[in-house]
Amino acid sequence: MFYNPLSIIEPSEPVSFAYPSITEDLALVWDGLDGHINGPFYATGADVQILDPSRNQFRQLAEIKDVRIECYMTEARLAMVCRKYDKGGGWAGGPSALVLNAGSKIMAANRRRGKALAGHLRYPWVSKVLFHNRRGFFDSEILRLIYQSEGATMYLELTLDSSFNSGAVAYEIVQRTLYYRQADRAPISDEDSQAMIALASQGPVLPADKESMAKYTIPASSPAGSGAQFSPSAPPSAIAKQLKPPTA
Repeated sequence: MFYNPLSIIEPSEPVSFAYPSITEDLALVWDGLDGHINGPFYATGADVQILDPSRNQFRQLAEIKDVRIECYMTEARLAMVCRKYDKGGGWAGGPSALVLNAGSKIMAANRRRGKALAGHLRYPWVSKVLFHNRRGFFDSEILRLIYQSEGATMYLELTLDSSFNSGAVAYEIVQRTLYYRQADRAPISDEDSQAMIALASQGPVLPADKESMAKYTIPASSPAGSGAQFSPSAPPSAIAKQLKPPTA
């Protein structure tokens, strides 16, 4: 099954490396790798797409619009939660999911049971980080994270609240990813290690033109949902004396 970084969950669901957990108050549960947390910043929509190799085009698997998604950058992951996910037409989350809207009896039952739309992408899973800065009244701040699942290329795209700069968020995600990747125990080639050093030293990329997105490419990512066995023993900041900073 392809990895969807956002799904409807409830507090009773077990803790796992692949998916986040929430409290009875529908807040994210922080784990032992999260360390310093930056956020929340907010997104008003989310979109999950998968590359169709036969057409070399992405097709949509899930989306939500006109909502308020709390987003956090921890030392280990980008984590998200949306408590009122019935707004804007609801969450369409895959072939077996229902499109839920505000007036539905199903949605009302979900609220009574205490569910939230939540998810995360751990940094080792991210292969590219793209962003698009707002250029006009009808434009948006867009953040896109590309990852692999079951051999397929997929992405999570967040439409950020206009008060947040997608370029600044993208750069911080890249820096936190590089720092985490120094701390984890996944095997990496000398070539990929040198590519990470070069990425850390290059600084922020310039915004792209109106019709495209600026991009960071992160070497040697792992498939979404995998890699728990390579996790560091603590957040990178807790073992910082053993690490080189994420610069050349």
